[in-house]
Amino acid sequence: MHYSNMNPAAMKGSLILLLSAACLLVTEGKSVKIIGGNETIPHSRPYMALIIFETELEEMICGGSLIRPSWILTAAHCQKLRSRVTVLLGAHSREENEKGIQRFRISKSIKHPQYNSSTLKNDLRLIKLRGVAKLGKTVQLLPLPETFDDVDAGTVCETAGWGWTEEKTEADSLREVNITILNREKCQKHWSHKVDITKNLLCTIVGPKGQDTCTGDSGGPLLCDGVFRGITSFGENVCGRPNDASIFTRLTKEYITWITSTISQHT
Repeated sequence: MHYSNMNPAAMKGSLILLLSAACLLVTEGKSVKIIGGNETIPHSRPYMALIIFETELEEMICGGSLIRPSWILTAAHCQKLRSRVTVLLGAHSREENEKGIQRFRISKSIKHPQYNSSTLKNDLRLIKLRGVAKLGKTVQLLPLPETFDDVDAGTVCETAGWGWTEEKTEADSLREVNITILNREKCQKHWSHKVDITKNLLCTIVGPKGQDTCTGDSGGPLLCDGVFRGITSFGENVCGRPNDASIFTRLTKEYITWITSTISQHT
């Protein structure tokens, strides 16, 4: 599996090897990008947040979505102990000092109370910025869903991130990819007994050209028919293998209630 930052000692059963491999990707300071996609038109996804975790020895990145002027929604496993955290808004390139980039430190980082780092259940985190984003051409909010219908298998959705590319190098610029929703029963067969594919999750099938997300794309949004439906969570240790299945946390009514109530409590 990829994308995760977990404690291997907490892992059980046949998830141990998979999640340990994910942990290694993070602890080696590697970050991963969209596979089989394309560079976005600059600032065409103005809700995207780049979250950078830095220590003296390494750097890790995640994606996120600006859902309120001071709040980012990302994955719960997007954390790194004793790291300096920076959130960039309005960025296209990771390296260039682009005009209009807004940089923030964070004041709060709140994971879902039922988050399980061993199974990645309830893989949601809210980050409160130390400051308020200035909304404009390059920085905009991504609305939370107002309806909670399930996403049908075969639906083509889209996601974006700064994770590894198929060249196994770090993407400098934001990339995007179209990915197709996979039936949960088929997804469960793929993951066998290792992961329980519930209705709180969405699966996507890796496309014939390797269309997939990868480490470093964690926490980024999944949009289906233009609606924010999920958060990039995890997948196989090797990204971009056709017919593999990747997993997203689905934005259910219960999760949206937690998000809105938590923001209200911490304003």
